[in-house]
Amino acid sequence: MKSDILRISASLAAATVTALGPSSCGAGKPVVTPKAVTHSELVGRWDGERQCGSPMFRLRDDYTFSSRDFPVEWDGPVPDSQVTRRSSEGKWHGVNKDPGLPPYLVLNFKNHNDIQILHFFLEHKELQIDGTVYAGGGDPYPYECHYKRTSVDPEA
Repeated sequence: MKSDILRISASLAAATVTALGPSSCGAGKPVVTPKAVTHSELVGRWDGERQCGSPMFRLRDDYTFSSRDFPVEWDGPVPDSQVTRRSSEGKWHGVNKDPGLPPYLVLNFKNHNDIQILHFFLEHKELQIDGTVYAGGGDPYPYECHYKRTSVDPEA
């Protein structure tokens, strides 16, 4: 059952990413996604853009992670909008072989009943992660946040 929920969530997120695409790729350009990602491409420190509050997460070789100021929820484009952020630890895994979906990353937060599904894209042949959070209530307003690997050493 949990696997089905994850797959449905990943499908919806993939459809959204495909439809909207990361803004850094430019309006109207198709999103380029990798066919697969390897463990060694993922392990390291990933930093988010300054415009989204400079969040960061560290993917370790033993499939554990830690995050700082990671955006997980947004209440939409209102004057007093709030972004819910999480500094936590947990387990991660990458998914390459989910039929019909591009590769994605799953972060399972420890001590929270929450997972985040993040999609990979390529910009100038460089692997990046789309951590965009969408407003609750079905509004299609994105709080955009993209991550680049800044070090192969997660503790850097």
